[in-house]
Amino acid sequence: MVDKTVQSVENAQPLRESIIGFMQNHGEDEEKFLQELEQIARSEGDLIFPVLLNVFTQLDFNQDEAKEIWEGILKHRKEMSDSFKRQVNILTAVCDYFLTIKKSFNYPKVVELKVFEEANHFSKCDSLTGLYNRGYFEDSLSGEISRARRYDTEFSILFLDLDDFKNVNDTMGHLAGDFVLKKVSNLIINEKREEDVVARYGGEELVVILPETNKVNTIIKAERIRKKIQDMSLVFDGKKIKISVSGGIATFPQDAVEANKLIHCADQALYRAKGEGKNRICLFSIDKRQYVRIDFAGEIKVQRLGKWVGRTEIFAKGKDLSLSGILFESENPMEIGAKIQMEAPIPTKDNSIILVGTVARVEVFEDHYDIGVSFVQLQGADRRELSSFLKVIPAS
Repeated sequence: MVDKTVQSVENAQPLRESIIGFMQNHGEDEEKFLQELEQIARSEGDLIFPVLLNVFTQLDFNQDEAKEIWEGILKHRKEMSDSFKRQVNILTAVCDYFLTIKKSFNYPKVVELKVFEEANHFSKCDSLTGLYNRGYFEDSLSGEISRARRYDTEFSILFLDLDDFKNVNDTMGHLAGDFVLKKVSNLIINEKREEDVVARYGGEELVVILPETNKVNTIIKAERIRKKIQDMSLVFDGKKIKISVSGGIATFPQDAVEANKLIHCADQALYRAKGEGKNRICLFSIDKRQYVRIDFAGEIKVQRLGKWVGRTEIFAKGKDLSLSGILFESENPMEIGAKIQMEAPIPTKDNSIILVGTVARVEVFEDHYDIGVSFVQLQGADRRELSSFLKVIPAS
């Protein structure tokens, strides 16, 4: 048996948007609109009725009550039309039904659909950036968790925070800060997929829900956003502004299965990104000891997994190393998202180990590239070997 609560959480917003779309498309042909509603009811069931009534009245009813009321409204509309000897529109029938039969309106107000939807938009969106607000984000996160549980899928959240944003406000004023927030928000909106939810969590904190997206794909997308924000050309009141962003990623269900804990995990990863120098994206890991990082100047052999154009193996110079990833210097560029295999002299040059990771960061310098690789799935003997080299005891 389908859980109606889970179903309503998942389907209410798409249903609402469909109903509003039909109202806009068939505003002059209510019979066509009613036919469309019948088709939705056949596919979605009784969930359509509470959503439909909420669109018209902003009142909440359970499914059984809403179905009974809607059938009563249609009957009342027909009786009114027969009495007046002309077709009565649906909105008139709705208002008269609630005023005279089911007296739910004490102070009725009839508004245009456009005005109502604008008010509804502002109730769930941040007025400065145009992103969704924190309340809408929290509702969306709960819905995404319900959907992921039901269909056994994963998803990720990306927590972003503008680096040194206070300096912009303090040195150039709050109008400059507002300008930066708007520009960054617009950039993220342009980068997101249709199904992603982007919200302003508070102040200069932004958060993104990425449905059906694992850690690897999330860090690839996050890194692309980070790089574009870093490269933004911002000018306010004739003055240039440079801005960067740090981010933390957490994934359901690997990191947490509850909304508040998932947010906390992403926030912890963000805190780590700030602590490691800002302008970077970090993954959350339940093993906090993996944050141990050491300078690592050994030579490593790098090979692209999958199709490789040109040389099959290159040599690079390690810079630093942790259980979460490695940073090395290379004369050759690599695209973000590339999966690579690395042979590193750990614990010694004559006794090396093989590490596999995903390119998560690329920085361009005059004579080399800094390549950041994330060990998203470092396990087993490789993890123990690397832990021993770092003097870290891996979690059991």
